Amino acid sequence: MGAPTTLTVIGILFLLFGVFVGWVAFPKMIHSKILESKSLNPHSKMREMWSHPPISADFKIYLFNVTNPEEAQKGEKIVVKEIGPYFYHEWKEKENLIDDVENDTVEFSFKNTFIFDEEKSRPLTGEEIIVMPHMAIVGMVSMTKMLKPGALGMVNKAIPFLYPEQDSIFMKGTANEIMWTGLDINCTSTEFAATAICTQIRQNSESLHKVDDNHFMFSLLGVKNGTIERNRYTVKRGLKSPMDVGQVIRFNGKDKINTWPGDECNQIYGTDTTIFQPFIKRETILASFSGDICRALAPDYVQDAVYNGLHVFEYTASMIKDEEKCYCLNPGNCLKSGALDLTKCAGAPVIATLPHFLKADGYLNDVVGLNPTIEDHGIKMYFEPMTGSPLLGFKRMQFNMFLKKESKIALMKELSQEERLIPLFWVEEGVALNKTWTGLIKNKLYLPIAIVKYVKYVVVLFGVVFIILAVIVNYNSVKTMEVTPKY
Repeated sequence: MGAPTTLTVIGILFLLFGVFVGWVAFPKMIHSKILESKSLNPHSKMREMWSHPPISADFKIYLFNVTNPEEAQKGEKIVVKEIGPYFYHEWKEKENLIDDVENDTVEFSFKNTFIFDEEKSRPLTGEEIIVMPHMAIVGMVSMTKMLKPGALGMVNKAIPFLYPEQDSIFMKGTANEIMWTGLDINCTSTEFAATAICTQIRQNSESLHKVDDNHFMFSLLGVKNGTIERNRYTVKRGLKSPMDVGQVIRFNGKDKINTWPGDECNQIYGTDTTIFQPFIKRETILASFSGDICRALAPDYVQDAVYNGLHVFEYTASMIKDEEKCYCLNPGNCLKSGALDLTKCAGAPVIATLPHFLKADGYLNDVVGLNPTIEDHGIKMYFEPMTGSPLLGFKRMQFNMFLKKESKIALMKELSQEERLIPLFWVEEGVALNKTWTGLIKNKLYLPIAIVKYVKYVVVLFGVVFIILAVIVNYNSVKTMEVTPKY
């Protein structure tokens, strides 16, 4: 075989090798490895990290302190001052896992554990005195008026026995009492009205901490700390269909909920909020389903961004969008834009919004002291598109209650006749992966891709060079060839 032919063959081999490995084999291998690594195989590292995360989430609580309770009790507009953040490390684990191999699903319950961080909460300690509407009383009155208005008189008679130290609709307690340890509900009285209501409390005390049969403690989050939720999620493991990993297909054994009037809003879709599909595109719908609000939320793509040297997609979200009319529990009197009625979901008259009524401007004038900003109160998420990994996320939600005059309730008969939405507290649940964790993605994924990216062009370039050399050698050999004349 002559030199030109040899060089040509070598060049073609380099070309084929570079094209096949760089543009076909390696991308397929990366694609396959990513899909495999995302599946919730019971014996995989991903399953272990998914069920028992190696890092905690940052959980911050902000309480709204009412600074003019005496004036507000007489009907004046409520003035609030935000107290916070109280900083906690949240360990969000999944317990009681049950695998269904045939349907490629796993069922579980969440367990949330909160650990107070004194350093990051300073100067706050949890012993600050907070004044806010008495959520237990307001909730009891609102639910009674909604379900059995004729019983309001009995509720009014029971309140002084259940809360003997309460002389206004505004409760007072330390931040720790309100958030965790609780305020007492006294069921020692034998008075008929108190006994009747306490009987209901004893039968439905899941949201209360039971001290004994006559005392129950009401708090915002106390019963949630370190306990396994009753709610059960069934999600796809992604072994058979990798792109469906984490998708919730049943909630408490049912494939749809019955919370909302519209069938569309009762559909269960989206992931369990802790894992997302790989190979995200800008138009990909990254919905996640939460049993706490009985619905799925789908964030909106904002822009491409860079986080710790990684290319990411930035997303934001609203509590409710204008087109989602089926989330209105009372079609004749829907909430204003940006508010979600959790009454049927939570079993209490709670309204969810973004903090400080961001994107819910219709309620901003109900109180004094709020100042919404996108940066401090919006929802923000960064996703690495190839792996679908959430690298940064701030999920923020505010909980509110309507407050107005109720003539049949002594503690509420002097309140303003105008119904106002009063902010109680808001929470931020977030994770911002540091460079140690994002470095793993760089080293195990981006670095090999970058190396192959350059190597494949070098190999192809070698192929082209050898072919060019073959042409040059062949040209020179023809040029110097002696032509023998024929006689």
